[in-house]
Amino acid sequence: MKKIIEIPDEVADKFEQQNYKMSVEHNQIVLKSDVDQLDAQNFSLHYMLIPSLLSLLISLFTFFLSGHSQINFTGGRYHSVAGISMLCATIIGFVTFLWVYAKQNTSPQKRMLSRIRELVTISLAYTLIVFAIQALIWYILGMTFVGVTLDRFTASFVAALFSAIVFYFLILFAASVKISHLIILLFITFIGGIFLSMATNGQNAWWQYNFSFLGTGEAKNQWQFNFTMIFSALMLLTITDYLFMDFQKSDLYNFKVKIVQAFYYIIALFIAGVGIFPAQSWTMTFHNASAYGIVLCIIILIVLSKYLLPQISREFLSMSAIVFIALVTSAILFLKVHYLSLTVFEIIAFAISFTWLVLMINALQKMLHESSVYQVEVVELKENI
Repeated sequence: MKKIIEIPDEVADKFEQQNYKMSVEHNQIVLKSDVDQLDAQNFSLHYMLIPSLLSLLISLFTFFLSGHSQINFTGGRYHSVAGISMLCATIIGFVTFLWVYAKQNTSPQKRMLSRIRELVTISLAYTLIVFAIQALIWYILGMTFVGVTLDRFTASFVAALFSAIVFYFLILFAASVKISHLIILLFITFIGGIFLSMATNGQNAWWQYNFSFLGTGEAKNQWQFNFTMIFSALMLLTITDYLFMDFQKSDLYNFKVKIVQAFYYIIALFIAGVGIFPAQSWTMTFHNASAYGIVLCIIILIVLSKYLLPQISREFLSMSAIVFIALVTSAILFLKVHYLSLTVFEIIAFAISFTWLVLMINALQKMLHESSVYQVEVVELKENI
């Protein structure tokens, strides 16, 4: 007795191929196209060879040019295994990620400016995260192998090996970028950048001024805060492009959804404005306008979310109501009661607003996913004997 799966006509019309592979994954039946299936692991192993060889040549050239017969394992800037490995892995890795991502993921339907912004932003985001991980690993290795030196050939091969590992993962990530990965990257870059700015200004007692003090000329390494805001805005723009490109392929994409999309673009511009215009002298007006603009746009979105997105979950609407109450309450406690300081109010408002933005993206993803779920029926096919 054979069994067949009846697929709705609207789904069958979307099938471009005749042959598909079926697999059972986590108690789910998955259909995949029989052609052009990318093996991410083999793809990464194949394309990591050239950048790895280039890293080896640069290491050999650098170490032999240094004139030292023994090379430090860590320390010594670029005249060490750690230094040259991080340099090659970061610069060559960025270019490699850029090329692989452009080859695998960029849609020709996007405008040229959007494609360039997406390529550079995502490539830079992944490279920065990998750079931070490398720095942490080499710091631990430096504390573990104190005073270790290697000959120039061994040092070159070890540096190339560490670079090759980085290339492998960067290529693997570039070949399989998803919006969920981008959201995690946004969280890591935003939270990491803000905490780094706070940590480097701890001795300046930044909390006695305001949150925006971190981006002023009086702060130490103010570029960290401003870069974090600008880069987070670029990441949010990229995520918005990704998300609403999927909406354009569905029946949900209408004028109301376009309004939500426009709000996300405006919020991203306001976030960038906080970093572009520091809270000092003549830029203070633009800085405050950007900061208040973020909160105002989010409040408007919260109020209109049920009207603009009637299919969105009740849980998200309930959570949005709590967020709205929290924002209004914190504003009253700061402006009227004077219970909260300016710094605490800014941190609370920014944390709540940023978290809500990300949660709404997840809610939109869920709404989009549910719209593409169809009921199918398994039918027994009787054979004539």
